[in-house]
Amino acid sequence: MSSFSDPNKRTKDNAASNEVVDIQAIITGIHTKNTCGLKIIKAFSDKFPDLELVDARARNGTSRGTHYDFEICVRIVGLTDEGVWKGVEHKGSKKFKPVADDDTPWKAGVQFHNGGCEKYSIAKEYAKLWYSTYIQSGVLKEQFDIHAETPSFEEWFAKDCKTQADPKTPFGLELKRNVRAQRGASSSLLKERAAVIAALELSNDVLETMKAEVLPIANEALEQKDYWLTIHGDVDSDFHCAWYPKFTISEIEEIRVTKKKDIKFVFHCKGGFLFNGILRWGKGAGFSCLRIDLK
Repeated sequence: MSSFSDPNKRTKDNAASNEVVDIQAIITGIHTKNTCGLKIIKAFSDKFPDLELVDARARNGTSRGTHYDFEICVRIVGLTDEGVWKGVEHKGSKKFKPVADDDTPWKAGVQFHNGGCEKYSIAKEYAKLWYSTYIQSGVLKEQFDIHAETPSFEEWFAKDCKTQADPKTPFGLELKRNVRAQRGASSSLLKERAAVIAALELSNDVLETMKAEVLPIANEALEQKDYWLTIHGDVDSDFHCAWYPKFTISEIEEIRVTKKKDIKFVFHCKGGFLFNGILRWGKGAGFSCLRIDLK
C-alpha cells in the first residue's frame, strides 16, 4: 500500500522504497480498474482523447539501462488490437494539491544518466590531470608507500579510473588499501581533488564540446519516457494526477560551472528547462569510478 499521507515514512532516506510501493499501487490500479486506476485512466483519456489506456505492468530491465518507471499499454480509440506498450516516468508528491496548468513533471528533476568518464572529454581531461599530478609524478607512491609498479595512463584509466567498481590494477588496489590504513576505513583522496579541479581548463571550446556530448546522452534517456505521470497526494485515497507527453531537449544553450569539492554543472536548455551534472568519483576519490551524473 502507498503511504503518501504518512509523514513518518515519507522521508528523503526512504524515498526510493516509497516510490516502488507507489508505482506498484498505480500499476495494480490500472490493471484491476480499481478506484485509483479508473481516476488515472480518465486523466489519460482527458489528456489524450484519441488514445485508450488499456493496461499497466512493471518495467523490464535494470534501473541503469531502463530510464522509466513502469509500462502502460495504449491503443487508438475504437480499435480492438492488443495495443502497444510504452514507458512511463512517475513523479509523486505527498502534498494534496491540484496540478497547475503550467506545471511539468520534469521541473522536479530528471534522473538522466550516471555515465562513466570515458563518455566525456572533460572527464578524460580531469583523469589525465589526476594521473600526471599524483600517479606519474610518484607523489602517491611515496606518500602511501606503494610497492606495486606504476601503471601506464592507459592501464590505469581502463582498470581503475573508469571502472564502475573497485580498482583493478595492483597499484590501485594497494593505493586504496594503504590510504585507508593511514586515514581511516572509509577515507579516500578527498583533499587531493582541489589541485586537479583548480588546474582543469573550462574554456568555451571545452564547454561547447560538452554540450555536444551531453545532449544525445540526455535525450537517449528521455526518449524512453513516452509519457509522464504526476501524482499529488495519496494514491490509496485522495490525489490529483496529470499526464504529459514525451519531452526531449532540442538544444543546450549554456553550461554554468561551479568548482567546489567536485565540479558541478547547470545545463540551461532551450525553452527554459534546466538540469544538473556533477563530475565526481563514485568509489572513493582517486580510487575508481570517475563519472558524470546527469539529473
